[in-house]
This record gives sequence, C-alpha cells and structure tokens, in this order.
Amino acid sequence: MLTRFSLPLVLVLIAFSLGAAEAAPSEPAPPQAAATPIPFGFTLGDAQQPTTSHVAKLGSDIAFPPGTFDGALGGLTSTVPITGKLAIPPTDGYFVAFRFMATTGRVEIVPDGDASGTATVHTGKDKDCKATQTNICADTDVTAKVFIKLSDVKVDGRPLDVGPDCRTAQPAAVTIKALVPISLPAPPVKVTSTFTTPAFAGCVGHEDVSRLLTGLVSGPGNTFVSNLTLRCFSTGCKQP
Repeated sequence: MLTRFSLPLVLVLIAFSLGAAEAAPSEPAPPQAAATPIPFGFTLGDAQQPTTSHVAKLGSDIAFPPGTFDGALGGLTSTVPITGKLAIPPTDGYFVAFRFMATTGRVEIVPDGDASGTATVHTGKDKDCKATQTNICADTDVTAKVFIKLSDVKVDGRPLDVGPDCRTAQPAAVTIKALVPISLPAPPVKVTSTFTTPAFAGCVGHEDVSRLLTGLVSGPGNTFVSNLTLRCFSTGCKQP
C-alpha cells in the first residue's frame, strides 16, 4: 500500500517516463532501393517492311535500312521511366520537286540525345496485352528528338552544293505512343508518328540554299512508320 509520501513520487516518475517516451525520436524508415533498370532492344523495320518517312510537302516516301532502339525500362510495376538510343542508318531518297523536277539526296537521322518518356506495364491478365500476343507488355509514350541532315543532293541530275553541315536548325520531335511486347517471343508491332520538320540551316556551298530546302521540305504533317520487333529483354541486351 502506497503511503502519502510515496504516491507523489510515483506520479512524478510516471510523468517523467511518459515524457521521455514522447521525446524519443522515432527511427527513420529504411530507404527503398531504386528499381534496377531493365535493358531491352528493338529492331526497327526489315528488308520486307522498312521504316519509312513520308514527306508531306513533296508527297514522297523515304525508306530506311533496319535500325535499332536500345534502352532501359525503369521496372515492371505501374508507370515507369523509359530511355533509349535510336539508331537509323542513312539512306538515299528520291523526290519530285516542283511536281516535275527529279531530286535525289542522302538523308541522315541524327539523334539529339537519348529518347525518353514513360511506360505503363501490363501483365497477361490485362486485356491490353492480348493485342501483343504476349504475357507482359508496355504502353509507351516516348519522344525522340532528331536532326534531319541532307547531303549529296542532285536536282534533275545536277549536283546542288549544300555543304557539309546542311540540317534542320532545330531537332524534330518524333513521339511514339504504342503498346509493345516486352517478353519473347513477340510479333512485330506497327507504330506511326506524325511530326513537323523544322527549317533548314547551314546549307551553304557555292551559295546558301537553306531557304530553298526549307520551302521544299519543312512543315507539318510528316509521318514516321516502322515495325518494332522485340530483339531482347533483360538478358542478351546492351547494358544501359
């Protein structure tokens, strides 16, 4: 039985203990480890169905040799970042300028840094993956910024000196939104993007023909069409 002298002391000790418990700092939650990027690789186009770009102003198509898109996916849960390097070999294009003048030229796609965007991952339980015939897929929204470079231009068979640095003054933004498979084996997926070709600059040989090429080529409504075929995922890919 507590005496009248010990009861206040007990109350003081209880109050002190409670105060100490409230003042004690809580231990911080352990940091969550960032997901390890998963490498992947796609092939763009093939000999039978090459990657093509339609030049709206000229009404002509440019066919490119097979290219690649190698990058990394930020994980396999929900919406994650995606980055990649676009590589498309140069090609020779044929156009008809002013509706009657045959024009040829070397067309080169020069990436302005890595492509980037997001991907929302779906599993085979989602109806979305049925379109890709695989058990895991990703809804991607990726933008690649590229310069369009011209060289070896000939008009009606005669060389047009455009100099060594003839390209768009600003990069064109090619955005690809597509549902793509990320498990093997996987069928090709056709992707289409519409973009604007910026004005040309630096097309200086005997004279500056930048404005001429801008008038012939630059403008909205151009398209990029390619078949993406998954080449590797996680294993056997280039490391990001």
